[in-house]
Amino acid sequence: MNPQEFFEKLKQNKNPVVVDLWAPWCGPCKMVKPILEKLAIEYSGRVDLWQINADDNQDLLRELKVYGIPTLIVYRDGKETMRQVGAKPASALQMLFETLASGGEPAPAGLSGMDRFIRMGIGIAIIMISWTSQVNWLWFVLGGVFMFSAIYDRCPLWRALTKQFKKISEGT
Repeated sequence: MNPQEFFEKLKQNKNPVVVDLWAPWCGPCKMVKPILEKLAIEYSGRVDLWQINADDNQDLLRELKVYGIPTLIVYRDGKETMRQVGAKPASALQMLFETLASGGEPAPAGLSGMDRFIRMGIGIAIIMISWTSQVNWLWFVLGGVFMFSAIYDRCPLWRALTKQFKKISEGT
């Protein structure tokens, strides 16, 4: 499928679309494929799954700026709303399809547990050093920023605020 056909088909589609970009030689793609196909059947009529072979559609991959597979791109009303690179567990894919079918916005892929732990640790260390050595208050704030960066994607207030800022910036 060339890019023009892809975007034309996307404009005509009424359901949310999950585009799976895969390759026959890709091990993670092979693991995710049966899960996605099962979910496509389960959510038929509410969420559409398009499986596109990356090897056969290089022009489309360049147009979509896809640099790794497997890649899932979610479209709603012809606009990209989310992108995930790499294989995801069945539970995450189930949640994605359920969210799309119910009309919700899928949450972006979060940080790994180790990333959260490291960010939280750095934040606590900076705060403790600034507190005990009476260093400039800006260091204290920096520690707080590091700690917040470990959990911001799970914060419902942050999600609500960013959603409102996004609506304002798009003018809707």
